Amino acid sequence: MTVRMRKTWRCMTAVILALVLMLPGGCGKKEAGPAEYNDGAEFRLGITEQPDSLNPFTARSRIAEEFFLLVYDPLWRLNAAGEPVNCLVEDWSMSSDQLTWTLRLRKDVTFSDGTPLTSEDVRYTYEALMQGDTAYTHCFDGITSVRCPDSSTVVVTTSYVKGDMQYLGVPILPKHIWGAVSGSLADFDNEQMIGSGPFVRQLEDTGPQEISWIFKARSNYFGGSPKIGQLRFIYYATATGVGRAVSAAEPEVDAAIGLTDVQITTLQGVPGVRQMQAYLPGSQIWAIAFNTREGVFTEAGMRQMVEYCTDRARIVSMSAGDAAMAGSSWASPGVDYHYEVAGLRGYNPDAAAAILNSMGYADLNMDGHVEHIGTRNDLVLTLVTSSQDDWSSSAATILTEALTAQGVQVSRPVTDGPVQDKCGPQDDWDMCMVSWRGSPNAVMAAQQFYGSDASLTGWSSDNYMSTFGRLQVALDRNDVRDLAGQLQQIVYDECPYLILGYHSDIQAIREDVWTGYDEVLSAAGGLFCNGSADAYMTLTPAGAGD
Repeated sequence: MTVRMRKTWRCMTAVILALVLMLPGGCGKKEAGPAEYNDGAEFRLGITEQPDSLNPFTARSRIAEEFFLLVYDPLWRLNAAGEPVNCLVEDWSMSSDQLTWTLRLRKDVTFSDGTPLTSEDVRYTYEALMQGDTAYTHCFDGITSVRCPDSSTVVVTTSYVKGDMQYLGVPILPKHIWGAVSGSLADFDNEQMIGSGPFVRQLEDTGPQEISWIFKARSNYFGGSPKIGQLRFIYYATATGVGRAVSAAEPEVDAAIGLTDVQITTLQGVPGVRQMQAYLPGSQIWAIAFNTREGVFTEAGMRQMVEYCTDRARIVSMSAGDAAMAGSSWASPGVDYHYEVAGLRGYNPDAAAAILNSMGYADLNMDGHVEHIGTRNDLVLTLVTSSQDDWSSSAATILTEALTAQGVQVSRPVTDGPVQDKCGPQDDWDMCMVSWRGSPNAVMAAQQFYGSDASLTGWSSDNYMSTFGRLQVALDRNDVRDLAGQLQQIVYDECPYLILGYHSDIQAIREDVWTGYDEVLSAAGGLFCNGSADAYMTLTPAGAGD
């Protein structure tokens, strides 16, 4: 079970929707109306995760995000280089003080039921999603008003220069559907998923032998039609099951995601199967969070002691084999602002022992346990893990062995739910194993470490907050990368989190059956669940052009 930093991750999930949609022929205008569909081939994608919801106000899973990416359009998407490109926005301008954005929308966009998309849909979406604790609330930080001077113009006013405006990736919802919902929007099932995107969900019966979701390609999509006719996402309970489905002589699926290091070996050399291992913008980051509010970890030195006891390479190898790599900073290696920290503290038991000694701990009773020379209390640390995380148990075992060798006792309570439910401000804990997914939006990714109130650890830093404030208003991408790098170094130096590693996304595709994706693969490193619809737009049956 992935542990998500409460509000920030919800926005991260929104931001993952913002990556590139490389449409054939660009975004040239095209007549659009009620959805018309392609007659092309069906593409079957095996998945190991079901969507937790089809409602953008409540969904958290990557598969739900993938569905939203196909069905809805944002104002901007990002291209393969991480640069924003217009989608629903045709052109835009900014006031001289950079606090007012005037967005002129395309006039040829319709929702799948034929209703034209207008500025009122944008205003409705923004105002609805920014209220309360929605999945996208944090994306709207700094936005003070959204106005619609006419049906194709949106004026957004901000309280500060909002440097990440084009990176929000908020899916624009049809007001005529959502505005008619009685009761809470969070309770709306959204089964039909009416949107303006290149695919439309189909509700026909899929048969009792499988759990699947079907999306038909719009032939009259304003950005150009996908080359396939239909997408079918098929759920498998295990990575082994989906691996077999894609590698069979007569495959059940054309591609698979959610594979593990086991499939790296079992699929290697299988005729017709191409594996992809990528560190995507949304790849998972593993870490240890320290409780800096009280106890021994109020001292940065004690947190660094744990780092010197942490054998990252061994933890990654035991937890994920070749499917992960050791980490150091809080940004995914799949983003352009990832920073390799300076002065990495590697596994060094002697350095850990020296810190313990300098902080007044020694084995006074010669019983193998260190105690504080002043209070005579044994040093006992509580390390919380979750039974839902398949990596954290082995990571905790390895760390516990190293700490025990230093005379530090470790208590390891295991929770059946998210770790953060056991590691709140009022809870008794010292460390917990956590994970989150990266984001192409540096502001949203950095926000989870901003301020003690929102932080899981309770850590705060004036230097971090000041630098984060400059990141928020940075419009130049070089400045964004530089400031995000500084923030990663600050977190590393003070160590409220100890980054263990980055887990890769392992995917496979039947290259003997499908083509048209090589350029997408080289740009993104992986085809699916990377925030881009490129692959879905360009996939072509092998030999179709012969």
